[in-house]
Amino acid sequence: MTAPLTVKDLQDGIVGQTGTVWTIAPDCSFTIARQIGLKIGDPYKQGRLTPEQQAQLKALLDRMAVAEFPAQLGSPQVNARRIAISYAGKEAVLILPPGGGDLSTLRTRAGDDPAGRMLELADILKGMTGD
Repeated sequence: MTAPLTVKDLQDGIVGQTGTVWTIAPDCSFTIARQIGLKIGDPYKQGRLTPEQQAQLKALLDRMAVAEFPAQLGSPQVNARRIAISYAGKEAVLILPPGGGDLSTLRTRAGDDPAGRMLELADILKGMTGD
């Protein structure tokens, strides 16, 4: 990896956005933290991706072409769920209906369009980091 990768799985609500933030450093060490409102807490889990996971992540990032994603996918809605990806200076946000189910189910329904690839990345990172 050439830059840090940040993936957020957030739910809009009364206090703002709450959810989980995964950060993968270029050396493939990772942290997982909770976000409540605008504040991202201290990491509650840290680790390093295995060589196999690093290869899988690299292949996925190469296939995704994050730089080509639009800044926003989906329409704004009340209490939306958001999957946000930040990598190499590019940010993309997928807006989903509230709740929406687990990442695997959402990913299966989405297919292989940009929304599906964003959900795939979030789902795979969740699995790799054991969160």
